[in-house]
Amino acid sequence: MNRRRRQNGTGCGFYIFVVGLAALGLIMFQNMSTNQTWLDSSTNPHEAEEATFEISPGQTGKTVAQNLKDQGFIDSYWKFYNHIKDKEIHFQAGKFSLSPAMSPQTIIDTMMGGGSQIKVTIPEGWTIAQIDDRLFNLGLINDDQFEQCTQTCPIHEQWEFLNEGDSLEGYLFPDTYFIDPASFTSEGFIHRLIQTFEKRVLPQISATNRSISDIVIMASIVEREALLDEDYPLIAGILWKRFDNDWSIGADATLLYVLDSSDQLVANLDLDSPYNTRNRRGLPPTAIANPGLTALTATIYPEQSPYWFYLNDQQTGKAHYAVTNEEHNANKWKWL
Repeated sequence: MNRRRRQNGTGCGFYIFVVGLAALGLIMFQNMSTNQTWLDSSTNPHEAEEATFEISPGQTGKTVAQNLKDQGFIDSYWKFYNHIKDKEIHFQAGKFSLSPAMSPQTIIDTMMGGGSQIKVTIPEGWTIAQIDDRLFNLGLINDDQFEQCTQTCPIHEQWEFLNEGDSLEGYLFPDTYFIDPASFTSEGFIHRLIQTFEKRVLPQISATNRSISDIVIMASIVEREALLDEDYPLIAGILWKRFDNDWSIGADATLLYVLDSSDQLVANLDLDSPYNTRNRRGLPPTAIANPGLTALTATIYPEQSPYWFYLNDQQTGKAHYAVTNEEHNANKWKWL
């Protein structure tokens, strides 16, 4: 009996031990799962604006984690630091292009890759001023340095298709570029942007009977007027038809280029400006943005149609077309 009781007691203890291990394993699994979810979730998925994050030589993991938290790239110092400590992760010194829309795991992967280069993305439709702002925010230039270089650096003489004195607005090709902050210069970056334009766009323009300048200016208007890629060719066709038939182009985007805010548009519809294509015929004197390949291709190969008018649905961005002004007014009542 005593032996049997001892055996039963041993069996009960073993059972409790196994259950305890299982519970501990479940807790560890849940913690691992929660931590992995955090690693794969960004701090702010809607804040994709990139900025430079710098790791100085000799900085500890604690300092890196705290700086990431202080600058808004991560939302938990402790989770980040404990993860890199447990995994024995070490970062190289350098500058890195990060945003709060990146997950902590993406940030780790980026910083483990070394900091000799950072990624700079120029979105389609950005102006020279907006590019200048991004480079300034990345710590690559002093304020307005890039914009001033587009006006004063000896760029035009090195590119045959650029007319002396013409604005570089429209020729700075939007794309993602990898650059070395240590050797970055505004003039060198401008050369890369124009070189990409020359390689990606000029061969297509040569197939048309329109000038490079007209194509670039019109493409910049299409870029700002069309909201959906599917509407680019048709809107380009309408704007070229107005231009070729000596109509005013009538694109609000050209006037917005010289206004401080879209809120000022209605009050300035009669503004005496070469960029007001409502009361002036022809194209504005310069492009109003740097168009991407979609807008440029649509402008080079526009879609012909019977339409003369269009407007964009404020809910979906879809364009709605009309042949007559009466139909256009009816669309205004329906969609605006």
